[in-house]
Amino acid sequence: MSTPSKPLRQPGLIVYLCGLGTSALALWLVQIANDNGENIMGWYANGIIPAGAFLVGIASGVGYAVGSRLLQVKLSKAFVLGMLTTAVVDYFAAHYLTYLSVLEVHHIPAERYGFIDYFREISEGMSFRDKYSKEPGSPLGMWGYFYKLLEIGGYAGGAMVPSAMVFGMPYCKGCQQYLKKHRTGHLHSLEQWSVVKKLKKKERLAALQAAIQALTARANEFMAPIAAAPLTETEGAIATLDQSIQKDAAARITFVLKKCPRCDAHHLDLNLTNFTVDKKVANTNVAKIDKTKVVESVEAVAA
Repeated sequence: MSTPSKPLRQPGLIVYLCGLGTSALALWLVQIANDNGENIMGWYANGIIPAGAFLVGIASGVGYAVGSRLLQVKLSKAFVLGMLTTAVVDYFAAHYLTYLSVLEVHHIPAERYGFIDYFREISEGMSFRDKYSKEPGSPLGMWGYFYKLLEIGGYAGGAMVPSAMVFGMPYCKGCQQYLKKHRTGHLHSLEQWSVVKKLKKKERLAALQAAIQALTARANEFMAPIAAAPLTETEGAIATLDQSIQKDAAARITFVLKKCPRCDAHHLDLNLTNFTVDKKVANTNVAKIDKTKVVESVEAVAA
């Protein structure tokens, strides 16, 4: 396996511009929606969760993730801090553009109606409409600032989601490349779901728990000799597993082997898929092997 021989490349201007591009696009679409009477940033779930701001934030942050992935660079902590700062600036920039359009439409001089006046008005005048009535609710007053803070947090948090997904992808520091999916194999439980699901609920739970415990024990036994093995041995071991999914198995563990495009550095994920006592399907990542790291022990997951 390769070892780092040079400093990691840092995400630069191109990655930042990719993020700014999707941020500008997302906020432009929000502005179009506002002009048509739909305040996406004002969408709330359960009266407290800033769902609209979170969704817009996700859309705005896609560029950072795409740029990082395509250019094969890991996002540093400093860069992530810059992304958060930019997200907050973007939020206020969007409001400032709306403020300028208000001045233009109503022919109001900026010295008579400043941005602070505008922001105070939209914050304190914020209201929620009852789902059973078309009439707007009472203004929130000072509570409106609390909801604006939620919007900022939702937008900034959403902007981090795409990059968090890329940040969690296996990465070869020596070659400075994201690992690619290389091989998969499946280990199935001996218990059949067609039989287990006919049991009474209490018996079904016990049967599923026993099936998962037996399966994870087999997975631990399988993983032990390849925890620190080279790529060729790991590939050979994966090749001995089932290469297709047995749909009637009560549970299975899928081994996903990812490899660096340039060297033998590799990463192995173990994902448990099992039926539950409520006859649903659950998916859980139960273990990892990341290059020379010691394999994590597979823990049984309750059905």
